Amino acid sequence: MAKKKKKKHGRIEKKKSEPFLQFKLGVLLLLIVLSFGGTFGIYMLSATSDPNYWQNEIVNNSQEAAELENKTAKNKKAVTNPVPLSERAEETRMETSAFIGEFSPMTAYYNTKTELVFTDSVTGMSESRMNSISRNVTESKAIYIWYGYPDSAEDTINALTNLVSIIQSQHNTPVYLLNVMPDIDAEQSRKIDDWNAQLFAFCDSHGVHYVDVNTSLKKDDGTLSGEYENNETLYKEIGELILTHVAD
Repeated sequence: MAKKKKKKHGRIEKKKSEPFLQFKLGVLLLLIVLSFGGTFGIYMLSATSDPNYWQNEIVNNSQEAAELENKTAKNKKAVTNPVPLSERAEETRMETSAFIGEFSPMTAYYNTKTELVFTDSVTGMSESRMNSISRNVTESKAIYIWYGYPDSAEDTINALTNLVSIIQSQHNTPVYLLNVMPDIDAEQSRKIDDWNAQLFAFCDSHGVHYVDVNTSLKKDDGTLSGEYENNETLYKEIGELILTHVAD
């Protein structure tokens, strides 16, 4: 009986599949360039087809910027700094003034309006927040700004510049800036004196009234006088210095 031959089953190798699309770096860059060029071409076509494009997009924007700058300059009044001692204002001035910065402890001893006291950090304040504050203080008798010794002098000056510019561009309410009070440490007090000199220059160049509270609070060695280590005594004195240094 003949033996049946076993069929040999050959191994079928799978054919390697290739990606449907193969992108090379050069092709990708070409697509990006073409996309950008097409977008720019459409923009230029719409611009050149509009006869008022130059007026609307270039001239008007330039005029708006110039008007804002002129308005800010107009509201930037000449000031005499530091603000000299004046006749004591009525305490009702506190109720009609706005306070931006570190005034919260002082409000415990003087009548102020809650809606006119803003405790935002100046370096962390957005432009929209600055605009919001400026709109809210339009009817104020005066605007007072007071912050302690900064972590970054450059950032603080930039932030103060933005804040003051926004306020001055929207209304002509007088702006006062209190300098930083002395510290109990002599070395820190010397640093504060240097910073206060920068604040003085800032106020002079931006039409801001500079109120010197530092001198009245320190001893002969330049450090904070012991009597002002008590919060009530300290902040009542700050209030008095505000009321007796009025230039508007």
